[in-house]
Amino acid sequence: MNYNNNDDNRIRRKKVSSSANKSTTSKSANSNSPRTKSSKKKSSKKKDKFKALRVTGIVLLVMLVCLSAAGTGLVFASLRDVQPVTKALLDEKTYQTTEIRYANGDLLSNAPSVNKKDPIKIDQIPKDIINAVVSIEDERFYEHNGVDIKGLLRSVVKTLTGNKQGGSTIPMQVSKMLLTTDKQTLTRKIKDIYYATQMDKFMTKDEILCTYLNNVYFGKSAYGVGKASKVYFGKNVQDLTLAQSAMLVGITNNPAKYKEHREAKKRQEVILYKMKELGYIDEEEYSQAISEKVPFKSEIE
Repeated sequence: MNYNNNDDNRIRRKKVSSSANKSTTSKSANSNSPRTKSSKKKSSKKKDKFKALRVTGIVLLVMLVCLSAAGTGLVFASLRDVQPVTKALLDEKTYQTTEIRYANGDLLSNAPSVNKKDPIKIDQIPKDIINAVVSIEDERFYEHNGVDIKGLLRSVVKTLTGNKQGGSTIPMQVSKMLLTTDKQTLTRKIKDIYYATQMDKFMTKDEILCTYLNNVYFGKSAYGVGKASKVYFGKNVQDLTLAQSAMLVGITNNPAKYKEHREAKKRQEVILYKMKELGYIDEEEYSQAISEKVPFKSEIE
């Protein structure tokens, strides 16, 4: 009996051992199957992709930090020598004169420091001139704080796509005329933005407009709308019609081009349409101004 039991136990052990070996062999076979190898490869690829994305993210973050630091440094470097902006300072530059003295140092006279400049007060400037300037140069002038963010972004996009478009507001143009330079540099642009925001803090909109209109260049050596109206139309600025006002304002965009009457007329029509579009004039005023003959003084004489 005992021998038989031992034999049965041995047989069972062999069966168990055999089944275990089969299971191990089966697992080994499964691990070496094409499906298992494919899943391992997919897992490895996912890890590689995640690693690549993580590295790319770190690189971009480092670049962003570096660019931010460089941008901050550029802004501080650009603004290190700025001066306080006041109406008095801009008036001084607008009415600036050159002292002419005798050999002994005594004052002979004061002469304007620029050619053909005749500054006038804001209440002497026709509303049509002001509306024309705002319409074509800075349509959100009464809404922004010196810098038109929408205009700047649009200018950047246009420039990147190869269509250059200025994004300077009227205060920024005043800065370029009186406080900075004409150089096309990022440093100058940063200063213009700073000065424009300061003007908006310490000056009224009318004061900024008056400063602009007394200093902007109209070609033919004429600076300021007061002198330009006499040079082009032979009359005081207060006596200009809507058609003449739009024509005169149009010249400032490119004096070398628009001092010619035919080109100035094309520009005038663009400005009048813009004024109508923004609600400064109605359809009847627009039609009358378009049809009005506006010869330059030089064409009459």
